[in-house]
Amino acid sequence: MTKQSKLITVTSDTNILKAMQLMSEHHIRHVPVIDGKVAGMISVADIVKAVVDQQTGEVKQLNQFIRGDYY
Repeated sequence: MTKQSKLITVTSDTNILKAMQLMSEHHIRHVPVIDGKVAGMISVADIVKAVVDQQTGEVKQLNQFIRGDYY
């Protein structure tokens, strides 16, 4: 079992890129989400999906801008 002093956690307010950085630096695939109590778990797959969704939205906005559909 992991010692509490070494436990890597995030809160529901943690930026997704910060969570990705923590997981990468510590070579871990799952991180508990703690908001006073355990609220859930976040996985590498969750992070990848969030980043892909964000980038897809940005690409869509850029394409609209290029086509002049941004109004």
